[in-house]
Amino acid sequence: MAIGETFSSSTVFLKICLVLTPLQTILYLIGFSSYHWVTRIISINPYETTGIILGTLRTTQGLWGGCIQDECSTADIEDASEILHVTRLFATLALIGFVVTTVGVFVCLFVTQLSQRRILHILTLMVAAVTGVSVLIAVLIYGSQYNNPETIRITVSVDLDWSFGLCVAALVLDIITTILLVLNVVKKPRQ
Repeated sequence: MAIGETFSSSTVFLKICLVLTPLQTILYLIGFSSYHWVTRIISINPYETTGIILGTLRTTQGLWGGCIQDECSTADIEDASEILHVTRLFATLALIGFVVTTVGVFVCLFVTQLSQRRILHILTLMVAAVTGVSVLIAVLIYGSQYNNPETIRITVSVDLDWSFGLCVAALVLDIITTILLVLNVVKKPRQ
């Protein structure tokens, strides 16, 4: 069986995954590596009743560093909180899972000798599911740490930012991919 035959004999679910898996991996990689998981806008308001604001400072933070105004730097590992370490662990496991899922889908579609093996399809499905759980844990841990706003004489407005959103979008695509891979395994004849 040639490559074209392997692809044409694959289920439509697996063919859709061919588009979704690289897309979710790219979205996640951008979100994972950028410094915009959360944005803080700090306003100095010494006179709470007047509403006069003396100054504003904008900071952003990601898993691996942050920015104050437009100056960005990487974070020291020893300075990170334990919650951030746990988030990084699950986020890194998810990144590995996204790459492995993408490779698994390509192998299932284009490597004739391996695409016939049902176990490869099941393993790809399992990796996609574990990846989704890892992303979910990472975003839940990270997202639960931020309340909006904190008000004292200094007002801190904290909002989850676009990098966090990209990781959530990748999670949604991974859930769709996992469902499609389940349908693929169910529809694939046993060999």
